[in-house]
This record gives sequence, C-alpha cells and structure tokens, in this order.
Amino acid sequence: MIILNDKRFSNEIFYYANNLDDIKNSSNNSTIIFEYDENKLDLYKFCSNNSIEYGVNINSIKEFVFIINLDAKYAFVNDIDLAKILQKLADNYLTQTKIIIKSHIDNIEKIVLEEIDGIFVI
Repeated sequence: MIILNDKRFSNEIFYYANNLDDIKNSSNNSTIIFEYDENKLDLYKFCSNNSIEYGVNINSIKEFVFIINLDAKYAFVNDIDLAKILQKLADNYLTQTKIIIKSHIDNIEKIVLEEIDGIFVI
C-alpha cells in the first residue's frame, strides 16, 4: 500500500496545477495534481509526452478511462465505493495508474482491507 502526503512514509512533492504555466513553474521533482476537466486533456497529454508525473482528482469511471489512456500516475478519489470499482478495473486492465483514496490516516485499515492501491493523507 502506498501512503502519500505523509512525511513519515513519502518524500513525494505534490504541486496543484490548472494550466501550462503552473506545470512549467513546478519543481522538477514534483508530481502535478489536476482537478479533472475534459477541456484540459491537452495538459495531461503534455505531462505524458514530457515524462512529467501527474495525478488527477476524478469522480467517475469515464474520467478514469480517459486519464489512464494519458498515462496518469495516480487517480485520486474521495469515495471508497468508487475507489473499489476503479481498483477492480485497474487490476483487470493491468494499468500502471494507481488508485489513491484521499482520506484521514485513521481510515487506513479499511482502505487496506478493500485492497486499494494507496491513500493520500488529508
């Protein structure tokens, strides 16, 4: 299980971006986080084409399918039921995109038992 956004377990740096300038202004070793927007698929493609690691906050299976086809590193979700569905799809399709639920660290046992790839500690 991956534990993100907790200095005890991960040194990965996250940078929220809304546009190309935000991406260009991010540090070289950061992972970009986007809010899903179908009008911004070109930004995800830019990251993919330039080997920039990124994740997207998503709310549906459709959004998941789109971001895995653009090589997102992470699919961030808030809902455990959606995370379970997406995890099954990720496992079946052998995608490299990791399903990460945004949650408090106290919920880690439930997330582990649901076999979700990881948690982004909030």
